[in-house]
Amino acid sequence: MINKIKTGNLVLAIALLLTACSKSKTDVDITPGEPTQGSYIAEGDTLNTKNGSNGRSIKGTLKANGTYYLHSDYGDAVINTGDTLVVQSGVKILFTGPSSGANAIGTQGHAPGLVLNGSLLVLGTQQHPVLFTVKDEALRSDPSKDPQSPNTDPAFKGYWGGIQGGVTAGDIILKWARLEYLGGLAPATDPARPNKARYGIFTQNPKASLVLENCQLYGSFDDMVRVAGGKFAIFGNTFEKVGFQAGECVNVKSGGEGDIAYNLVIGGTGNAFKSANAGGLSPQANACIYNNTIINTGYRQAKVGEGGSLDFENGGRGKCYNNLLVNCAFGLAIMGGGGSVPAADTANIRYGNTYNYGDNTGITSQFLPAGYITQQQATDINGGNNTVPGANNPLFVNYPLPVSAGFDFITASFLGSYNFHLRPGSPAAGKGFTGFSPNAAVKVDAVYGATGIMAPGKDIGAFQLDNTGNPY
Repeated sequence: MINKIKTGNLVLAIALLLTACSKSKTDVDITPGEPTQGSYIAEGDTLNTKNGSNGRSIKGTLKANGTYYLHSDYGDAVINTGDTLVVQSGVKILFTGPSSGANAIGTQGHAPGLVLNGSLLVLGTQQHPVLFTVKDEALRSDPSKDPQSPNTDPAFKGYWGGIQGGVTAGDIILKWARLEYLGGLAPATDPARPNKARYGIFTQNPKASLVLENCQLYGSFDDMVRVAGGKFAIFGNTFEKVGFQAGECVNVKSGGEGDIAYNLVIGGTGNAFKSANAGGLSPQANACIYNNTIINTGYRQAKVGEGGSLDFENGGRGKCYNNLLVNCAFGLAIMGGGGSVPAADTANIRYGNTYNYGDNTGITSQFLPAGYITQQQATDINGGNNTVPGANNPLFVNYPLPVSAGFDFITASFLGSYNFHLRPGSPAAGKGFTGFSPNAAVKVDAVYGATGIMAPGKDIGAFQLDNTGNPY
């Protein structure tokens, strides 16, 4: 679905590159071969207004290491059908506007986003990631206050409207980027979420692809990623402070098919990852979920009995292996019918090698959640509800287990300086199952697709002892 660079544009890009190389040392250096689309958008541009317009159509390239803005006084920045916006490495997109008052940033009508009818390429690198955040540091969450109440933590404010793919949008490719404070209120005219909090990243076209690689996603009001149609490859990311009182890190609906692997989730409100075939699109919701590390999820969920770690329901199908669940409100949940939520496609779900850890009986008694049909597998570690609290500590490099008495799981939603790599001798070492294939729904391409389809890991969790897996 990406509109690849045409020959004329490539010649223009080379000419611009040669021109840039001849300029003074104060000019921005562009990495040779860094993709461009059309012309460069001037550094310092406000992407959602031009000459005072309320919203704006944009296309072209945001130049490496440049700073750009979205202003809360104006509507969305829109990428039209057939157009592409390329965001080169090191770019900062800052959300700015009044910090208080009726028109404060993040209030309804003042939380603009990127609306895609075309395609988006966000191409950071490990050395030079792309950053999306609010400009005013006083509005940002203060890590020195963690653990802090979600009622006062700005991480859940939803200052901007996120990345919203329309029903005919092209591909959304995000590599090595940090996205913060997503999920602002949509305007009444929004076709998908009028008057509601937007999802952080939203896809609706089953023919298009979403690639989310090596990104850090920090703070959202509702779902951080909602795949309501689209092929997806979600590899090597961190999810932190997702959802105020509802919302999954990745919520796959009908028309969604792909892989979710080597991600770290800490402090999610609902499930980390869900497959549910709602929406009436084709193909059937199909998520292959493997080698993820999921910490302290499910405790801010407003609906009693929902949310916790991994969930298959309402016709959703998929595979689920090698996931490390630590102090989650509920274990792997497979809905079998008979309740208020329709059953998953249980004939087409395969799972095993789940590692559960819990520090109290309220947690260990829900490794197999009440009301679901999940069955203990012989390959599970702490697979049943009679597990002794504290059994089989996974031995993280730097995270306190068992947790201290009175530990507040609701506010334990931050990464901080913790290190969730495994220590040598971890019970998770060598316990992964590698005899299955990912869905591999997204093409492999260094720019226009997934960098690679990550194979299942021999160690349970996102961090492999050979230093592969999650890069953070």
